[in-house]
Amino acid sequence: MEILDSERVIPRCRHFGPCGGCALQDLNYSAQVESKSKILSSVLEEQLGKGLLPPLQISSMEDPWGHRSKMEFTFGQDADRVTLGLHQRASFQRIVDIAQCEIAPPQMSELLRAIKEVAGNFPLKSYNPKTHQGFWRYAVIRASRHTGELMLVLMTNEGPREPVESMAQLLSRAVPALKSIYWGITAKVSDVAHPDRLDLLFGSQFLEDRVGSVRYAFGPSNFIQPNHALVGKVYESIRKNAALTGREAVYDLYCGMGLISLYLAGSAERVYGVESEQENVASAERNAAMNGISNALFLCGRVEELLKGRALFKVGPPPDLIVLDPPRAGLHKDVVGPLLGARAPRLVYLSCNPVSLGRDLKVLLERDPSYQIEFIQMFDFFPHTVHQEVLVLLTRG
Repeated sequence: MEILDSERVIPRCRHFGPCGGCALQDLNYSAQVESKSKILSSVLEEQLGKGLLPPLQISSMEDPWGHRSKMEFTFGQDADRVTLGLHQRASFQRIVDIAQCEIAPPQMSELLRAIKEVAGNFPLKSYNPKTHQGFWRYAVIRASRHTGELMLVLMTNEGPREPVESMAQLLSRAVPALKSIYWGITAKVSDVAHPDRLDLLFGSQFLEDRVGSVRYAFGPSNFIQPNHALVGKVYESIRKNAALTGREAVYDLYCGMGLISLYLAGSAERVYGVESEQENVASAERNAAMNGISNALFLCGRVEELLKGRALFKVGPPPDLIVLDPPRAGLHKDVVGPLLGARAPRLVYLSCNPVSLGRDLKVLLERDPSYQIEFIQMFDFFPHTVHQEVLVLLTRG
């Protein structure tokens, strides 16, 4: 993309450049949003043509700093010193040692610095992705926007328990916002911060947060949109543009821990959430109970499996609204047929990947031309990066 000199700014973060966390900090924020909106329009126009696209609505951030509710930091090693930060740009092995992350809330950076200081007390080195030796691997930090509290997952290679327990005790005293510490253990050689085992070492099993009027508890493995400042606007846009009246049957596919389902439950007759991970289903049910929501039913299974023969839509009444929030790869090929066969008056598609979104929309519109794109909105969930979240409403004529 072409960048004008007038749009250049001095990056706020001193780690910008080498650090792979942000790519656009040297571009003023309004120019970032404009650039991403042009890229989105170009990608969708290439797949669908200009004639099928309504004007793009844009929702950006009032303050594009300190917005992340989850950060995954990686341990590194500089001689005998343990480091902690983010991967160097275009590198899976080099770690940029970070003192403060500008896209994370301040209490996360406070915890980040404390972890490095405490880790230096132990004669243990960080994991080396080349040799697969070493102990410290990742520090995954999650924050509640509502309470400001933190949850930490210290991930290590197989090894002794005592250093991790000692670190947990020291960190709990050093960082008042830290309310939950888990030990995650993984022997995987792949560079992915997903533990094989989790053990609660300190504090609460869950943290609490809220989106709109919906309270929810989340654990270390639950997926939540990482920008709490905008997620409520996304859910409210879904509710408003779907024109719910309180009489509708809503099917929320790929529902995760059910936050969209719970947000829409007060405006619908019945909501059915579908999620493949049993842990997320249990979280959704627990959060429904926390809010006194009785008109939301959550089903565990793969969307493509539960849609076979339109069986899912026989669980309850025919759908008035179907919400789609699939993984980055988009819809499974076996979803499209039964999805269109349900003939829902409205489809909502929430995507973090314009390419798979454009592909899926093209397939849906070609196979059922009675649908049309009514509304598109871009949410700048990820300031200072090239990523974005996109909401599309399709209506059936």
